[in-house]
Amino acid sequence: EYETRSTMNPMLARVIASETGNYFSTFTINKGKKDGVDTQMAVITSEGLVGYTYEVFDTTSKVITIIDDQASLAALIESSRDQAGPSARRGGGGGGEPLCRMYYLSADSVPRPGDRVITSGVGVSFPKGLLIGYVRESTRAIEDNKHYIVVEPAADFEHIENVLVLRYY
Repeated sequence: EYETRSTMNPMLARVIASETGNYFSTFTINKGKKDGVDTQMAVITSEGLVGYTYEVFDTTSKVITIIDDQASLAALIESSRDQAGPSARRGGGGGGEPLCRMYYLSADSVPRPGDRVITSGVGVSFPKGLLIGYVRESTRAIEDNKHYIVVEPAADFEHIENVLVLRYY
């Protein structure tokens, strides 16, 4: 994965602290400002996007994961190219398994289970095309803004030890 992402200036980092619980919502890595890490940098594993840096210190950084309720980034359905708005993705694993919700899809968007969900490159300075996960189900509501899809993340949130920080600008 390091070689695959070489154009994004990747840096290997180790998880040194995390909140308690079955799944990581936030965690701390052993790289910071002195290593060229800044806020809003994508953090991935070989499986897919884990989250992004939101607080950076000299030698450590805090990462918010895509399954955290406060996480938000733009995404799209790879097969249809349907995009969701700038606050497209929101965490929402609750107490069960780690899942995400993708909001602000157009009313006529009907993604299929198994469709790949990737970063769109819109909004924050995330590179386009990072794998977020796969569509598990789609809901339809009377109000357009209530329509969302449930996304099963590609990354394994129970076993995060080492990550890559993508230091791109």
